[in-house]
Amino acid sequence: MLKKYIEFMKRSPLITAALCIVYVVVCFKSVPTQTHFQFFIVRTMLCGAACFFLYQISGDKTLASSYNSTSYVLKYSVGFLIVAFSLGTIVLVSDISEKRPLLQNPVLELFVVFLMYMSVGLFEELSFRAVINDAIIYKFRNWKYVFVLGAVVSSLVFGAVHVLGGFDPLSAMAWGQAIGKTLEASLFGLALLILYWKTRNIWACGLAHGLNDFLTDYTSGLFIPEEGLGSYVRTGEDAAKLLLVYVGLIVINLVFVLIIWKKVGKTIDFEKIRREW
Repeated sequence: MLKKYIEFMKRSPLITAALCIVYVVVCFKSVPTQTHFQFFIVRTMLCGAACFFLYQISGDKTLASSYNSTSYVLKYSVGFLIVAFSLGTIVLVSDISEKRPLLQNPVLELFVVFLMYMSVGLFEELSFRAVINDAIIYKFRNWKYVFVLGAVVSSLVFGAVHVLGGFDPLSAMAWGQAIGKTLEASLFGLALLILYWKTRNIWACGLAHGLNDFLTDYTSGLFIPEEGLGSYVRTGEDAAKLLLVYVGLIVINLVFVLIIWKKVGKTIDFEKIRREW
């Protein structure tokens, strides 16, 4: 029975990718993660699950090969990392000015937060970049616009899961924030997808993703967080401010995507990808 199931998954890459995303979303909603360490453990386990689904689609090609080094990916991700560190530093200054109390063991907690975001970055790259992208390419490799389709689907799915079911559907402000976060995350995902196409180094993309998330939120490993602060969609006086932040990040991310496309995207051998992926 299991053999037939795996053979079916190998013959049906789109279904395999859909099963992976459904599995991921179910885990998001059902597995409790009250602490950073629990979050790290769950996301690490989900990395293994994503590798299982990815292997059914592309074998060990994505998991065991790369065209460029990790430093290549980090070089073209540096703009995102600088912005992320700037945002994290703004939060740090705000927490200090508000005299927010430190966690009981901030050094240990900061290390755990770092591990957590490394696992989150790798897991999300495996799931939303490699699995979806590889499935679309394998299914529609002879279609002229397969890479456009892969870029749109993988980026929007990645952006949308950040706000899935997490806001009031009757609130215009909530919708604005949800759309803003979706577009902001989608552009970040698109930049990493271009780098993945160029390098096929999903591990380096995961590292860049994890560093970006950590630099944005490293203060969560130092101070006791404010209630409800971790949500991507907020209510009250913070709602309009967060919406403006998303608008600013959309503009910045769009500029970075255009730069990466000009420097990296135009050098990609798409025919090579068609043949080898």
